[in-house]
Amino acid sequence: MLRFALALCGLVALAVARGAAAQSYIVGAPQSRAVQPLQSGPAAPAAGQQRGACDMGLTFFHPSGDNMPTGWSQAVQQAAGNNQPDQLMKIALAGYPIPQLYMAPVSVYTQVGGSVPVACVTGQSAAGAGVLTRPAAYTITWALAGRSGQLGPFLKGSKQDPPPNVTLNFVPELPDGDYCLQLKMDLIPNSGVVSLGAQQFEVPARAQSIMRQVCFYKLASRPSANITFHSCNSSFAVDLTGITPKPQFSRPDTQLFSTVFHVWGKLNRTFDASPQAEGLQDYFGQYVKWSETGAPDHLQVFLDSPGLVNGYYNVWIEGSLSTGNPDLNSLFGLDQYDDGSAKFMGVSLRNISNRPVPIQTVLSKIANLAGPEVPVPAGASAPFTWDTQGYGEQYCYVDGQRISNVPDRVHCESPLNLRVADSGNHTLEVVLLDVCGQTTANGVFFGSWGWRPNPKFQPAPPPALPAEAEGAAGGALPLPLARPIERRDRSGAATWRGAVAAAAAATAGAAALLLL
Repeated sequence: MLRFALALCGLVALAVARGAAAQSYIVGAPQSRAVQPLQSGPAAPAAGQQRGACDMGLTFFHPSGDNMPTGWSQAVQQAAGNNQPDQLMKIALAGYPIPQLYMAPVSVYTQVGGSVPVACVTGQSAAGAGVLTRPAAYTITWALAGRSGQLGPFLKGSKQDPPPNVTLNFVPELPDGDYCLQLKMDLIPNSGVVSLGAQQFEVPARAQSIMRQVCFYKLASRPSANITFHSCNSSFAVDLTGITPKPQFSRPDTQLFSTVFHVWGKLNRTFDASPQAEGLQDYFGQYVKWSETGAPDHLQVFLDSPGLVNGYYNVWIEGSLSTGNPDLNSLFGLDQYDDGSAKFMGVSLRNISNRPVPIQTVLSKIANLAGPEVPVPAGASAPFTWDTQGYGEQYCYVDGQRISNVPDRVHCESPLNLRVADSGNHTLEVVLLDVCGQTTANGVFFGSWGWRPNPKFQPAPPPALPAEAEGAAGGALPLPLARPIERRDRSGAATWRGAVAAAAAATAGAAALLLL
């Protein structure tokens, strides 16, 4: 489908409550940094490192307990690419169901009836092994968002079925945002027993600790917004305000979720009674992914369409989250977009102005402004013509004063005949105030000697492309026409109609020129 920018004249002011659908959040690598606030004993290997025979490990996946939400389950984590049982990929959760994370030690000192190498019993390098007859006790310490707690100690092999879990009942109360649960598991020294022949040894001989960090994004607030359409000219623009917090990007190659807007519209009425070309559509609809981190408060939408009828459209927007890993997101409103991607937290955003939005499929401009081919002697008529691209109202200014050649004595149209009454130099400026509420203009110098373009209205040549960029697809966007210094952009129909009424009382011509 041919891609082009439609002149959808609506700048949308959008306030998203508490950052509910405002950023692209990232699936971090499984978190394994040391838990700073928790005091550690002798360090166990970090996540991903090879564990020695006597070293302590842990697992988050115990066959007797199911983690909640399901994003923390082994099946989901493995499906997302995590095959390490002592680590968890970052997930998004709403707070319900209450987060519940199981933990169990992985150690030769905790498996009753298991083999324990002599080196793990006596500390001496020797062949042989003993049998664990009583598992070592352990504790679990956790900290999150200024709160902390401890589980255990679990003593002398007391059966834990299911095993201990960290239940975070207060997560629903937390503000939306990024969080990391800090976890520390400690083996209590001399709390287990190993039989080595006829001898009994208490193990481990010294304390062991292992620490992990499990991160998640809390998101429970649905997006809320009031949309107001303002002036624009070449595309559909959305202002995003009140976006907090700004996430820290750790792995920009994998997205946990991102903001997607469903934008659709239906023709309300055309600009005028002119017949429309055949084959044009009177509706549009598409999905736009917001991912511009360099402009976190702005969304630019270029509509893909083979062609639209020019006119005023009723436009609606739905804000939502989308993800390529839906199982890692335990958020409200799981559904699907028509394009098949998963969506969460979807909500229609209200247009408080309730006004149709003007859409035109071309950029507004005054083109081919030209005067007579031969000089006109003083006192003779000089015809000026131009082409109009876009829809709106036209105004003409001679030497800065507005003139009119139509019955309403306000606007003007091509051709415009001017009588040169002296031998001086004069200016003509033609201004189009388009349906978006913005102005574009063109102008010339003229006199009895002839005419020439006014360089003030000519766009500067585009900068030369670097050698490596020549031939690249896309190219630079065309520069806009220069705007007259004494003109100002207007931001709505009420504004420019008021200006028209006020200017109607102005003098209708210059002293040296007479409108024919």
